[in-house]
Formats: sequence, structure tokens, C-alpha cells
Amino acid sequence: MSGRPIGDEVLVRRAARGVAVQAAALVAVAMLVLIALVTIVVVRGQTGAADDLLRSAVATADDVGDPPEGAWLVMTGPSGTSTSPGLPAELMPELTALRDRATGQVQLITVENDDGEYRVATGVTKGRQVQAVLSLATAHKERARLLLVMGFAAVLGLLLAGLLGVFIGRRAVRPLVQALTLQRAFVADAGHELRTPLTLLSTRAQVLGRSLRRSGASAEILDDADGVVGDTRRLAEVVDDLLAAADPRGSDNHESVDLVRIAQDVAHAAGAHAEQAGVRLHWTSDGDSAPAFGSPSAIRRATIALVDNAVDHTPRGGEVRIAVRRQRGDVILAVSDTGPGIGPEAAERVLRRFDSGGHRAGRKHYGLGLALAHDVANRLGGQLRLAPSEVGATFELVLPATRDDGPRNG
Repeated sequence: MSGRPIGDEVLVRRAARGVAVQAAALVAVAMLVLIALVTIVVVRGQTGAADDLLRSAVATADDVGDPPEGAWLVMTGPSGTSTSPGLPAELMPELTALRDRATGQVQLITVENDDGEYRVATGVTKGRQVQAVLSLATAHKERARLLLVMGFAAVLGLLLAGLLGVFIGRRAVRPLVQALTLQRAFVADAGHELRTPLTLLSTRAQVLGRSLRRSGASAEILDDADGVVGDTRRLAEVVDDLLAAADPRGSDNHESVDLVRIAQDVAHAAGAHAEQAGVRLHWTSDGDSAPAFGSPSAIRRATIALVDNAVDHTPRGGEVRIAVRRQRGDVILAVSDTGPGIGPEAAERVLRRFDSGGHRAGRKHYGLGLALAHDVANRLGGQLRLAPSEVGATFELVLPATRDDGPRNG
């Protein structure tokens, strides 16, 4: 499984598309509600007008020869039953059954057959049973034309809503684009200004190391000198990584990174800090290697930030442990401490920038370490999570394993 970094441009495009889709969806829902309301009003209006027409026809009927337009009359008297010309013969059985139940109050009912749908009013006028029958075909045709027009208007409205959504989306994310541009410019300028002093520092550290070797310094001093050279080299890698991240023309160069080697190097580099704080620092792994997909310098920065945070939250005599393990398609680097721990309510808050939390002493802290590790994990397609722990806190940096990692432990 290979991870795919999430770049700022991808996030901006996703945000723009999200705003566009939401705007179009709101317009579409509004139009559907409007169409539904118009349809309900029209249908009720047609039904009310038809019922008023039929009631009036029943109340004023004198003979079947002068029915309302589009309607027929059926009258039953002493001389028998008479109907208006053109009344469909298929309706006669239904009409007869309705006349048998006729009362002084006009009854309205809808009758359906193979020829269509009819509205029937049945009542008693001047001692005679009178029925008025209205074909609903004309009302259905008008309703169909109305729905067709509204459907066409809805399609046109959706197209306009989509265009409006794209326009609103671009306008909405424009401040975000400007902020990202300023951020990239700051990182690029700061990284460029740091490269020269770092190069000079690395050169002086190497010259100092060679001088110490010529003067016959002890192995411990030589080891510290080599550590300074290694640290300056890693700082240069950090600056290069920041410059690459700030370059909008390309993305980070991700590769297979051995998290076991990262854990070993970080434990060695942070040993002096832990020793000064009176904290034991060691690392373990369930294998000789654990390749993950990412940027070596970025993963090292995140790991150093986690270890630094753990050491600063661990009281003297405590312990910090770096553990690397494989789990399904991921490689997990966990940093545990024996400090006061983190409550569930603070789990999300500590990942924010400039939230340094509590229980810290010694150096001044700005609350950036965990936020940096969280950003690195997201950029590499992984995650930073707070794992359950009986003592202290355990943060897990989860990264996608490389495809050529071979068999993985489940």
C-alpha cells in the first residue's frame, strides 16, 4: 500500500468543489420544493374548480340538454333516466350504483376506467336524482404541460446553480489561496535565509571534529562532535524539505523510509536531552526494518517532536519508549511516556498549534510539536492518534507501508 500526499492545491480544489456542490444542492432542493408546492397548489385549484362546477350543475340542472362545457348530465325522474349526448357508456354501471346511494347532499367521487378519469357529483334536485360528470383529461393535460415547463425550468436552474456554485466556490476559497501563497512565501524566504548559516555551521563542525581527532581527544568528545555534524546535516535536510514543500511547482519526493532506523537515530540524538531531564529513553522494534512511505526528514522531524514532547512531560526518574511495529498495511511508530497523561477532553486540543498544555517545566514551549507531527502524518497519507495507555500518554504515528515491504504481521 502506497500513501499519497495531500497537497495544499488538492485541499483548495476540494474545498472549492465542496462549496460548489453545496451551493448547487441548496438551489436544487429549493427548486424541487418550489415545484412540489406549485404542483400541489395547481392540483388543489383544479380539483376545487371542478367540484364547484359540478355542484353548481347539479343544483341548477333543468334538463340534460345544456350541460357545462366538458361535462355531462344524468337525470332520473318518473319518466326514466336521460343522459347528455356523448356520455361514455362504460360509466353507466358506476353511475347507477352512485344514484342508488344519492341523498339530499351532493356527493363527489372520482371514477376511473380504461378511457380515463372522471369526477362525478350525485345529488337530488327538485325531487329528481341528478348527476354531473366531468372528464379530467383536460386537467391532466394542463398539469402535464405545467410539469414539463417546470421540469425544463428545473434543468436550466440546475445548470445555472452549478455555474453559480463554481463561481461562489472560487470566491470562497480565494482568501485561502492567498493565505497559502503568503505561507509558502514565508517558508521559502525563511528556508533560504537559513541555508547559508547552516552550511557555515556544518563546515565549522566538521573542521572542529578533524581538529579534535588530530589533538587526540577522547572517544566521548569525538562522538559528541560527530553528533553535532550529524545534527547540522539533519537541519539542512529539514530546510530542504521545507523549501520543497513551499515549491508550488512540484511535490515532496517521497520514498521508502525505515522507521526502525529513524527510531534508532532519534533515540541517539535525543539521548542528551533525556539524560539532562533525568528520563530514561530507549527504543524497541518487532523486526529489523519497517519501511514506510514518506519523506525521511519529515518523519524524523515528527518523531523528534513526539519524543521531545514525551521527555518534557515525564518527571525525573520516568521513562520514554519508542516502539516500532507493523500492523496490516501500516507501520506504526509509538512514543510512550510515564507522565501525567492526557484526558479525552484534551486529545484534540493538544494537536492545535500554540497549545502547549500543562505539566511542563524547563525550556519555553510554544505548543507546535504535536501539531507539526499531526501535519506531517496527514501530508504523508497517515495519521497521528492518541492510543489508550494505563500510564502516561502514547502517541502513534501511523504511516502507510511500502509495497515492497514483503510479508507483514497482522
